[in-house]
Amino acid sequence: MNATTIQPGAAIPARRTARADRRPSLARLTAVELRKMLDTRAGFWLPVAVAVATVIIALVSVSQHHGDQATLASVFTNTTQPAAYLLPIIGVLLICGEFSQRTTLISFTLVPRRGRVLLAKLIACVLVATVAFAISVACTYVFTLALGHAAGGAGKLGWQMLGQGWLFLTLQMLMGFAFGSLILISAAAIVTFLLLPTVWNLIVTSANSLDAAARWINPDQTLLPLVKQLQTTTTWPHVAATVGVWILAPLALGWARIAHHNF
Repeated sequence: MNATTIQPGAAIPARRTARADRRPSLARLTAVELRKMLDTRAGFWLPVAVAVATVIIALVSVSQHHGDQATLASVFTNTTQPAAYLLPIIGVLLICGEFSQRTTLISFTLVPRRGRVLLAKLIACVLVATVAFAISVACTYVFTLALGHAAGGAGKLGWQMLGQGWLFLTLQMLMGFAFGSLILISAAAIVTFLLLPTVWNLIVTSANSLDAAARWINPDQTLLPLVKQLQTTTTWPHVAATVGVWILAPLALGWARIAHHNF
């Protein structure tokens, strides 16, 4: 048997590889998170439900009163509502699904810097909200101009309204993601997200002294004006307060918990 002797100091031939080892880019991590979002049955059917409900709501809104009230602004307000209700649930499942299925053991092993994984999930949330916004805008224009314009109800939908609509849906999506990152259990996070505003409204209704606080941190009162053209001088401060209480605070607590906890 022949043996090859390697002389001391001799260079060992390096094995050629298709590409050098390197950590996955943020764009690739985001693409992975988007794929995770659609891998489960719930993750697949929820976006489908958003699209179908948006089309139905747009059609109903335009058909109301034979289209004479089907302005672009009014139809756009209505078509954003299905996404506003369902996007937060998608955000909850995106973060909680990792912990329910124990795939965090794989994700955090392949990408030890957990903050990069969470950032990729946040970017995925914004992209999904943007797609939902695009569907709402497309349905608004298609159905309004096709069925409502003949009755004189086209109206105008400016860039400010479009920007506020995108912000409205994005904040709704991030709100669900924030609750999910704080609780990390899908069922508990969804129930808390859906139930907490209702409980808050009941408390405010029974205690008139909390009316002022409700105008600042109740999402139903502070975020909805973004798509209803009801802005006042206090609209944006109210939005900022709501974002701080319902998004930034739970997201910061959840981020710290995920980053330092041993799962």
